[in-house]
Amino acid sequence: MEIKTDLPDPTHMFQELYSQLNQPFAEITNEQVQMVLVRLLDMGPEDLEKLLAFLFLKIEENEGNEAVFCWLIGVLEDLVKTDLPSMIPSVMIDLQHALWPWLPNHNYKVKGVVAKLILTLGKGGHLCTDSAIVLIRFLIDECMKPLDVSTSDKMRVNDERKKLKTLCLEILTDCVHNPCMTKLMWPMLLEYITPDQYASISLILSFVLYLAEKLQHEEQDALNINYSECVLGTIIMPTGNRRTPTPQFLFLQLMVLSYSNNVNKKIRENALRILSILHHQISKQLGKGWILKIETLLNYLEGDEQCYSQKFWEEKVLMFLDYTLQSITKQKWIFHFLEDIISQLRLGQGSPNEKSFLYQSWGIAQKVLDYKSSEDHLWTCLESINCKEEEECEGFSYGVGIWASGHLQEALNNLERMGMLIEKLHDGKILYYLEVPTCKEMTWLLFHSYQKVLLLVPKEQLLPIVETGIIEKLVNCFNTSCPDVQIRRAFIQSLLMAGEIMAQGKSLFFQTNLRRAATNHLLQILAAESKEDPDTSFCSDIMTALSYLGELYPPLNGEEVDLIISCCLTCVFSLPPKNDSLTGKSPSRMPGKSLSQKKIEALDNIIMTILESQPTPEITFRIFKHLSKWLGLENPVLRIGAMRLSQLLFSFYYTSEEVRILPYLGFFAGALVPRCFDQLPSVRRWASSTIISVLQGNKNNKLSGFSEIEGYNLKTDGQEAEAFTFMPIDIAKLIFNYLPLGELLNFLYTAFDGIMDRVTCPQSIVSVLRMVVEFNGTRVRDEIPAIVTILVEMMHSLKDELVQKELIAMIQQLTKLAPKTVVPCLLKTPLPYDKDIKELWRLFGNDACLAMLVLPVLLHCNKGQKKETKLRIKSHEPIPPFPKETQALWEVTAALEFKETLDGLEDKIFTTYFLSLPHLSREQTLESKAQSSIEPTSYSSMEAGFKNFLELQGFHNVVVEMENRQVWKFLQNAQFVHIGVIHLCRSLIQFPKILNHNVLHSLLPFLKSVEHEYRLVCTALFSELLGCQEMGALEKKSMNTALKLEIERTKDINPIIGYLAVRALGNALVGLPKETPKHKKTIFKVLTEALCQACDPKVIEETLIVLGKFIPFLKTLKWYTVFQLVLQIRALLRDETTTIRLAAVTLYGHLLSFVNKKPVFVDQVEKSLGSLLILLKDNDPRIVKSSRIVLRDCSSFLQSEPLKEFLENLQPEGEINFPQFYGKVYNLLMEECSENEDEALMSKAVSATEIRCFMEQQDMKISTSGSPKEFLHL
Repeated sequence: MEIKTDLPDPTHMFQELYSQLNQPFAEITNEQVQMVLVRLLDMGPEDLEKLLAFLFLKIEENEGNEAVFCWLIGVLEDLVKTDLPSMIPSVMIDLQHALWPWLPNHNYKVKGVVAKLILTLGKGGHLCTDSAIVLIRFLIDECMKPLDVSTSDKMRVNDERKKLKTLCLEILTDCVHNPCMTKLMWPMLLEYITPDQYASISLILSFVLYLAEKLQHEEQDALNINYSECVLGTIIMPTGNRRTPTPQFLFLQLMVLSYSNNVNKKIRENALRILSILHHQISKQLGKGWILKIETLLNYLEGDEQCYSQKFWEEKVLMFLDYTLQSITKQKWIFHFLEDIISQLRLGQGSPNEKSFLYQSWGIAQKVLDYKSSEDHLWTCLESINCKEEEECEGFSYGVGIWASGHLQEALNNLERMGMLIEKLHDGKILYYLEVPTCKEMTWLLFHSYQKVLLLVPKEQLLPIVETGIIEKLVNCFNTSCPDVQIRRAFIQSLLMAGEIMAQGKSLFFQTNLRRAATNHLLQILAAESKEDPDTSFCSDIMTALSYLGELYPPLNGEEVDLIISCCLTCVFSLPPKNDSLTGKSPSRMPGKSLSQKKIEALDNIIMTILESQPTPEITFRIFKHLSKWLGLENPVLRIGAMRLSQLLFSFYYTSEEVRILPYLGFFAGALVPRCFDQLPSVRRWASSTIISVLQGNKNNKLSGFSEIEGYNLKTDGQEAEAFTFMPIDIAKLIFNYLPLGELLNFLYTAFDGIMDRVTCPQSIVSVLRMVVEFNGTRVRDEIPAIVTILVEMMHSLKDELVQKELIAMIQQLTKLAPKTVVPCLLKTPLPYDKDIKELWRLFGNDACLAMLVLPVLLHCNKGQKKETKLRIKSHEPIPPFPKETQALWEVTAALEFKETLDGLEDKIFTTYFLSLPHLSREQTLESKAQSSIEPTSYSSMEAGFKNFLELQGFHNVVVEMENRQVWKFLQNAQFVHIGVIHLCRSLIQFPKILNHNVLHSLLPFLKSVEHEYRLVCTALFSELLGCQEMGALEKKSMNTALKLEIERTKDINPIIGYLAVRALGNALVGLPKETPKHKKTIFKVLTEALCQACDPKVIEETLIVLGKFIPFLKTLKWYTVFQLVLQIRALLRDETTTIRLAAVTLYGHLLSFVNKKPVFVDQVEKSLGSLLILLKDNDPRIVKSSRIVLRDCSSFLQSEPLKEFLENLQPEGEINFPQFYGKVYNLLMEECSENEDEALMSKAVSATEIRCFMEQQDMKISTSGSPKEFLHL
């Protein structure tokens, strides 16, 4: 397409070209544009202005059309390239102003063509005016923007942005190096020195440094900045609202860049070099000394990379900042610098490292500033801080500490305000005016701030106010804080530092309640830390803090000492360390210090601190009492630590100025003796030297040249105590020579506890104790009961054979010394009667000397054996369980080997044995329930003891006979113990030497015992003895007494005892044939009463038999006695038990001789006919025979002659036709009843009815008359 050349001016030509852009497939070549621009050469400025107006109008219209917009900008670029004469500066300024609205366009292609236009303007020298500042800012902004985008087509967009950024950087570089633009670029580039622009800050700094170095060599005042003109001349544009930085702000920004760990060394170097060049622009007071400081910093940066340390660098930068502010004396300058810091913090920008620097810079500025601090500054810091970033918190804390180093009270007042704010947060109050961290974060931050105050403020300034100004605030804040681990640990470190300052200053702690509260908090934290994380190092810090608090005056009281020592020991020794070596090495020989050793050292500090403030025996005892609990730990490292602490405790005590004798020496010695036989050599060595110091009361005492005391010569050795190897005899002699007798029991008690430790040699310890007791002899008589109790407990707990031998030897030794004291103690021990105790008694029996001492004591201790001839049991005392003294007696008896040991004790031993039988039966029942398959211990002991007792006396036949009679089997069963006693008596009765007068006399009172067990065995014994003629002849007096007592026992509530008593009365006719009939009436009376009251079949049977035995001795009986017996016997004739029926019919026959023919007796005989007749058909022939005899005797009492005649013909033997016999008797009885209607004949009717019922049961045919009267009587 051709362009028309006859148009009046170029504007119309461009209008024609522009109109062609809207046509499809329109294409305008660059030659066509150049043809139009050529026309402008011959025309004036007015035509150029028209063309520009047209172009800018179309650019504005086509802002959304990328192709047209870019073509139009390209036309402008070609127009600038033509360098028309009409392009005067004013036109160029207008052109630049016209470009401003399109600089913020987001299209990168559009920005690219605009950048090319700016490049063309720069090459043409048109960017030297102030109007070009906006274009330069556009270039800088594009260079500083990061490359990450959020569009969908990232690759394409990034590529366009890279091209644009490269182009802008090229243009900007040309501008910076353009001499004509130097004054335009300076100080504008200073506005872009911001630490948050990490991507482009290196470029900006390089440009600024280039310009600064260039201007430095030009005019003297070339680097000066007229801030009034800069502010007024800065134009607010859409690209940003920037101002030339003030000296304070520029200094702050460059210092942040120098400090930041997010930039490289090159950036730090450039920032410092810029500071060096601009030192007069920052402050006129900064001179050569300041520049030298910067050069020192630069030298460190340029030095060896391996020697570089970021932490050290940060410290150097802060020191440089402090030096700078100290050099500037103008308070107003520092105040503005502080305001700039606060402004920067309000923005909330920057990395944690940079914000940390800002907080520390704030502290340094507050330190050197004489103005009173604004409370808003503190709130701004709290609002800007991110407590999740530890570096920011550390920076804030250091800032507060630096501030306090210059204005202590002012800083503490602000921290107090912070504490009040925390209290409000803790109470749940809403702070509408502040957005601060949480209560937990604020508390942690406050504690760290106090720590930095304590760290950075000179100690002489802190001492007067540390108690009320810091510790009190720390405790109050912790009271309202949440129980968080971080807060706890921050509180620990704060108190640790405060306590150290007070301890170093030897100051007084006036508020004892405050110290007690702080101590309690530390102990609670110690318990929590050791439970949650035993491996933490904070436990050591807590104990160190406690030692500082304990060092202050006034000293701790006893309760506080106990609490602190107990909690610290629990922390150190309760939980084994995970990483400690379990070898028995001393901590001093181990490579490095483990965590547990550090804890032990901290604990040592506490102990030494307390003892230093109160070097008294009481405090020493309190501390060692707690330490002694941990001396037996199985962990070698911890045990060594506990022992070492104990040694240091006594060493320190004996180095104090006023050494007094320690109280409770028995406890000290008892706790240390087991350690002298520890498995670890170091523990043995320390324990040996310590026990010598404790007992001899002198720290320099060694086990050499012992004095001779009470006949015992101790060893003499030239070696030192540390190298001495103790033997049990050495320890025993040392104890004997130096330990007061009053402390002996306490020593034994404490030493016995050490026997239970698994890390010692218990045999050696027991040997020491045995020899100590042996050396003291009768001096320990009063302490024997307690000693024996301890020994028995040890025997029960320790199962080592060698140890038990030593314990037994010690008990035997005490027994020889005081048997009447030892034996009761052994019997009263609450421990179970196990094999160890049994073995001890057997050992007593094996030793004839000991047996002769022990047996009398056992027999005397046995209840009821106080007198030989008379023995009574108190009725109000219940029968005890199987007594231990009886068991002990049988264990000793079973082990006896010589008959001589029994001399004079035979009767008491047998009596004791016999009275033990009821206990045995009861114990046997309990043991059988507990151990069904195991032989009862009590029974086996008694059996073995009694057998040996009989064998020693030469009664082997008795033992054999008892075995044959199975006496032991009956005796161990509670239900058959009386049978066992009877068999036992039958076995012994042939040896009157055993059952002699003393034995019988001792047992007789037990027939009247309130305890039925005693009555049972004694009644059984004497029931059998009363049946022995030989015994009756030898022991007539005792047997007579027994007979009288047996008569009383017939009324016993226990049926078995009643049965045995009745049996005894029957047997008495054999054993006392002359004496017994003398009591026939009394006996018959009690037997009659017994029969009437008895319910037990055995008692009834035995009573009937015995009554039958006594009737022949009676000449007369009162009629009511006979009547009473007949009534009882009638009821028993039909009893289910055969023996009762036999005894009843026999006794009935005996009673007929005392019955007369009074109507009352005749009536009873007639009523008995039925039962007697039925007994004729009994299964037992003895009953049948007795019944026939009795029926014949009864016939004489009958009034009916036919019936009388019929029964008289009844033979004792011979067969009977029972149907005919019973039918005949029945008819005879009924005929007499039908003929007479007298009531007295009703007894016959009763017998007839009884016979009829029996015949029906036996299916016998009954022939009756069938008269109505017969049925009426029936």
